[in-house]
Amino acid sequence: MRRAAPAPEPRAGMLVCVCDPQLDAPANDNGPRAVSTFGLAVGFAFAVLAQTVASAALPLAGAQLAPRPELVTWPFAALLLGAALASFPASFLRDAFGRRTGFALGASVGIAGGALLVAALIQRQFAWACLGALWLGMAQGFSFFYRHEAAAASGRPAAATAGVLAGGLLAAVAGPSLAGFAESLAAPFFLVGAAALAALAHTCSLGVAVMLADDPTSTFRPKVTAPLSAIVWPTLVAGTAWFGMNAVMSGAPLALVGCGIGGAAVFGFIALHVAAMYAPAVPLALAGDRLPPLAIALTGVVLVAIGVPLQRLATPESITAALICVGAGWSVATVGATAWIYQSGQPSRLALALHDGGLFALAICGALTGYLLA
Repeated sequence: MRRAAPAPEPRAGMLVCVCDPQLDAPANDNGPRAVSTFGLAVGFAFAVLAQTVASAALPLAGAQLAPRPELVTWPFAALLLGAALASFPASFLRDAFGRRTGFALGASVGIAGGALLVAALIQRQFAWACLGALWLGMAQGFSFFYRHEAAAASGRPAAATAGVLAGGLLAAVAGPSLAGFAESLAAPFFLVGAAALAALAHTCSLGVAVMLADDPTSTFRPKVTAPLSAIVWPTLVAGTAWFGMNAVMSGAPLALVGCGIGGAAVFGFIALHVAAMYAPAVPLALAGDRLPPLAIALTGVVLVAIGVPLQRLATPESITAALICVGAGWSVATVGATAWIYQSGQPSRLALALHDGGLFALAICGALTGYLLA
């Protein structure tokens, strides 16, 4: 029998396993060894691939399956609602069970969501499509905590956040080709291949998540926690960008179809938008910490404000410009806001959950108004 391991100091909300006291304390994967930014970026990249194809497919699925015109944007709004609902479990599961368990759970929900969306499209069930989109959104909500994991482990939160977001650029570039190939395999079932690709991408993300870290024994390390009020202004500023970006994004596929763009070609436009979402992260990963976070966040909001009215011009060129502007603005605002909330110290898990939940709540409001821009 091994010697008893020293018990960690208690803290509020800590889960304790009633085990044989002579055995080692139960382990999760939140040990002293920091996870690499590269591993987080790879996991996030697969999640972005799923996000790319889902973002293009769901508005078209809504137009195909919705019983009434005002319900067309509901599947896309359900994607964002799922992300908002996942913010709290994604944040607190990290402390309770470890980063690996949290990210693996999120990816598993995404696999189920993609599979349900496939069934919804084949069976032409609008309610199933909304539920599948909700689950895909929950996976997206978990995946956005990759950036918090990187920021918390680095002394340069802006650069670390941007480095993780930059991982999505390759996935966005590869998205249209992969979606087109998947659609050709699933023909004649429109969008089924894209939905299956989203499930496959989350399967790959699950594989990355379970390899993120070994299982060192849990340790308790007290940290200086930033006040909850530190998230208010970063959330409001970045939330404005999230609102505008999703207002444009949810209406863009239908607006492009209305301009005579084929349904399959829409994936290329959305991939260009997603590439714009993550391309600014590359220079910000190098220079982000040399700029004030507030200035970065406000620059993103300005870019979104420029893009929103462009979609009202209703031409393929103006819609493309709008998608690029709001995508780049979203990225810049998100990097700035994430660095901003770490200025006052390590934010609590509640603060991170409220921050991401607030961002997705404003994104939902934007998505629900998207049909006005279509």
